Amino acid sequence: MVVKSFSDEKLGGKEQSLLAAIHWRDAQIKIKIKINGIIDHRFVEAPAAHCFNARNTSGVTGVSIDYKIDTKTGVIHAYWLARIVIAGKLKTKSWSIRRHGYKKAWELAVAFRVKMTNQSLTTQKPPKPNQKLLRWAAENQIQLSRE
Repeated sequence: MVVKSFSDEKLGGKEQSLLAAIHWRDAQIKIKIKINGIIDHRFVEAPAAHCFNARNTSGVTGVSIDYKIDTKTGVIHAYWLARIVIAGKLKTKSWSIRRHGYKKAWELAVAFRVKMTNQSLTTQKPPKPNQKLLRWAAENQIQLSRE
């Protein structure tokens, strides 16, 4: 795998950095096609879709836990979120931890991600809840179970 960074400051802003990154990525795809002679559409759609990131805490690429605050009531909602890129556009789908439970919401997000990307699974159970989620669960009297 080849990685390259594009500095907003050096390239004159976010738009210029994004354009430079896209141009570089497209060139890398052309090189891969020339070398292998085949097009891997998953690579073309989202080159980083299957790359594990050290910041990933869910154990599955493209699946994360997120929080949303209801501006009218001030209630915080926690949910597992699956992100995928389809035709160059980011799509997200979420599952409420309150409604489905910690493990089931994670399983639904992972199943959706696997179905949409053909991504292989590296783990079979969700990670331990972090401190922020544990505080949220205690405040909302929600039992978090990984089993």
